[in-house]
Amino acid sequence: MTAPTSANGPTILDSAATIAAHDPSSFHALLEQLPAQARDAWALAQSWTLPPGFGMPSRVVLLGMGGSAIGADIVATIAGLRSRVPVEVVRDYDAPSLDDRALVIASSFSGDTEETIAALEGTLGQPGMRVAITTGGRMANDARARGVPLITYAWSGPPRTALGYGLFITLGLLARLDVIDVRDDEIAVALDALADAAQQYGLDAPMNPAKRLAIAIGDRVPVIIAPDFLDVAARRFAAEVNENAKQWAFSVVIPEFNHNALQVLSGPGGAPAMLAPIILDASTVHERNRRRVLETARIMSEHGAPPLMIEVGGASPLETILRATSLATWTSYYLAMLRGVDPTPVPTIDTFKQRMAGE
Repeated sequence: MTAPTSANGPTILDSAATIAAHDPSSFHALLEQLPAQARDAWALAQSWTLPPGFGMPSRVVLLGMGGSAIGADIVATIAGLRSRVPVEVVRDYDAPSLDDRALVIASSFSGDTEETIAALEGTLGQPGMRVAITTGGRMANDARARGVPLITYAWSGPPRTALGYGLFITLGLLARLDVIDVRDDEIAVALDALADAAQQYGLDAPMNPAKRLAIAIGDRVPVIIAPDFLDVAARRFAAEVNENAKQWAFSVVIPEFNHNALQVLSGPGGAPAMLAPIILDASTVHERNRRRVLETARIMSEHGAPPLMIEVGGASPLETILRATSLATWTSYYLAMLRGVDPTPVPTIDTFKQRMAGE
């Protein structure tokens, strides 16, 4: 993993006092537990008893929102590269039309996500396979009452810190149903990559790449640009900055970016100084998109907007995505520390949910 090389000396990000002042809930400890969480999730998926009649589906629909959907996004991305079975993610109140061999997996961390519950309920009574994944709440109660196969797990952090469960339970199920061909050694390497990232980017690693990237971003608005399957990592990056650092961030994907947004560079005023463009890249992406990454960086530099270049690494798309999302999460954490905000609470989102529930 390469990242900006400036600010190599000690900073406030290496200060225990800074961490204690702005992270009273020890959010960082949840990030450090991701490797163990992912291993537990994979084991849970392998040990869960498949219900009678479950087999390879005609299509897979993954229902979820927010932190409960990012794992589904990664699974759908891997499926797009490895599977002949269509896998799509639905973030809304309604699931698409289904046939009698469709598999619907609904994931809600709290079990009370209204969009996911509504979408799942809309599929009940139709033929096909259904699975609910949650820590409890209404979804668990409804699943038990209506005979929907249920997988439960326990996690004390907010939904966005449960990526291991959201990803590896679903991936494990689809692997067992022969939807996605993923080898045991590939999973082992991916899990090891999470452990490596936790060490590389964690608090005890002075001025590591995540800390340097956070400093390079500063108070600017990150725009994360990523080629093909790394789009899912770019979206995760932006969302983590939004929630953890309480800071605006956006993501765009190559090659689409080269067909529209790139043109703003030659508009009046050029690229706004408030933006911090970041380009993710890896040897595992399509060779033409690697060329696009280089040409995108060159033309942005020519227009006075040189991007921060991140070579993600990884021997497979799954490992590459996990390395990129780990960097994203830790960078967002250090941005929160620099901005003096607690990464744990999301009061505006909570207020919005309360108002929606009060209708």
